[in-house]
Amino acid sequence: MDKLTAFGLALLGLGMLILVHEWGHFWVARRAGLTVQEFSIGFGPSLLKWTGRDGVQYHLRLLFLFGGFVRILEIEQDLTQQPSSPFARPTRDLLRRIAVIAAGPLTNIVVAVILLFVYSLWSAGLRPTTEIGAVVEGSPAAQAGLRPGDEIVGFAYLRPSVPYSETFLNEVRCYIASHPGKPVRLIVRRDFREWAVVLVPNERTVYYLTHRPAPSARRWQQWLQRVLGRLEPQTIGLIGIAFKLEPEPGLAWQDRLARAIPLTWLNLGDALRQVTLPLTQPFLLREVSGPVRIVYEVVASRWRGVMEQVRVFAIISFALAIINLFPLPLLDGGRILFLLVELVSRRRIYNLEVKATYIGFAFIVALFLFITLKDLHFVLFGRGQQ
Repeated sequence: MDKLTAFGLALLGLGMLILVHEWGHFWVARRAGLTVQEFSIGFGPSLLKWTGRDGVQYHLRLLFLFGGFVRILEIEQDLTQQPSSPFARPTRDLLRRIAVIAAGPLTNIVVAVILLFVYSLWSAGLRPTTEIGAVVEGSPAAQAGLRPGDEIVGFAYLRPSVPYSETFLNEVRCYIASHPGKPVRLIVRRDFREWAVVLVPNERTVYYLTHRPAPSARRWQQWLQRVLGRLEPQTIGLIGIAFKLEPEPGLAWQDRLARAIPLTWLNLGDALRQVTLPLTQPFLLREVSGPVRIVYEVVASRWRGVMEQVRVFAIISFALAIINLFPLPLLDGGRILFLLVELVSRRRIYNLEVKATYIGFAFIVALFLFITLKDLHFVLFGRGQQ
């Protein structure tokens, strides 16, 4: 896949996740009896519009790759019309609004779970081989002349006692990872010819869990410990290759499904940890990124294959849900917080909400600009090596 195609698909994928979020608001609003005025695919000038039988105006706009939005009359009036009474609205009205606002993030979570299940179902029936499946452009492996189809049959001056085994593959990975910035020697086979190649792995800082769940712990405890485990930085070596995966012979679809379900649960825990770690590990705040970096990383990882992109978009969908649930003005979580305060106090807090929304808008715009500039600097000047 060329870079331009990957870039377009990355934008489309990100836009679809945003559109799905807005569709969640739309779907629940219709069923809750709220007045949906408009559902728009994209932003900017309208290219095509029509009014459905439900009375909703549908738009296809110029920037259709960038998501969309939904306009709900009652939700908009909450911030644009001064209430006639200082007392809270009926509980039913408040609960309907909370359900509509929460539906967007919840839809993103559902999409993330579905994508992770698809990824898990695919990966559950595969096993890695010693054959190189992909090589990153410009990586140490590419500079050394390695290419897809080559096979690693030894490393250093060692040959595996059991060729093509998973144990040998793990030994190769550990050997490369333990030599960041130092020469490594691999024995490669191509077309029945073998030769030794020496290359220097790039250095990459990664973070590992220092606390592993106890085997005796219950499944939910293991999952929670996996999510909340503390991270420690470690520098490893990478040469920019991915080993080819092949179907596991004789694996029935029932067995594959049985493997995929717990694997989905583990992948969901990994996704949750990746999204929430900056909140529990402050040193990771510098890794927080926006749309520019997200699209760049998706394009840069295109060599890993389509299913890896499915996993990445699942994590992005999960991140959209978690971020939108933050109790900040202008975000879904902030709107829900004000509605809950009204529900408990039984009084309208219109003026406070409007002021907080303006402040929140200014904060989010400033944060977005800061993150975008940081992402642009990374893409243009600070690209990480594979």
